[in-house]
Amino acid sequence: MKKISCILIIIILLSLLIGCNAKQKFEEKIAEKIIEQAVGDADIDLDGDEVTIKTEEGDVTFGSTEWPDSELSGKIPKFKKGNIVSVMNSEAYLLVIIEDVKLNDFMDYYEEIKGEFTQESYETKSEDTISYMGRNEDGISIIASYSTGDSTASISASTQE
Repeated sequence: MKKISCILIIIILLSLLIGCNAKQKFEEKIAEKIIEQAVGDADIDLDGDEVTIKTEEGDVTFGSTEWPDSELSGKIPKFKKGNIVSVMNSEAYLLVIIEDVKLNDFMDYYEEIKGEFTQESYETKSEDTISYMGRNEDGISIIASYSTGDSTASISASTQE
């Protein structure tokens, strides 16, 4: 859990550093050193806005604005509406943040995952948030949430550890 917290802090720092093109190479080297010090022995690959951190425990990629192309993402339904603004993806976990999502589009996805991820399920609907959490028979867990205030959806999935 400590490594995940460090990685999330590093993601924020890198997002700030990578945003400017003026001193990009210099900033990339600084970002690599910061990450290496925070997570230990890691190989950092900075490719435009996408960053991959490779460690003995696995790889984590973030910064993409496309639906992830991984084994895990292939095991959950793809959300095809709205604008993906952030993706964090590893072998065991993924998180996709999508803006400009219409309520009806999210509810269609909600019903689709509700039918596929029926174990240990939990759903909640309030004035400003709609969420569903469940697990399928393969041990894949999913959480899909929608904020009615800003029309933003988040989809996360993970495998059994």
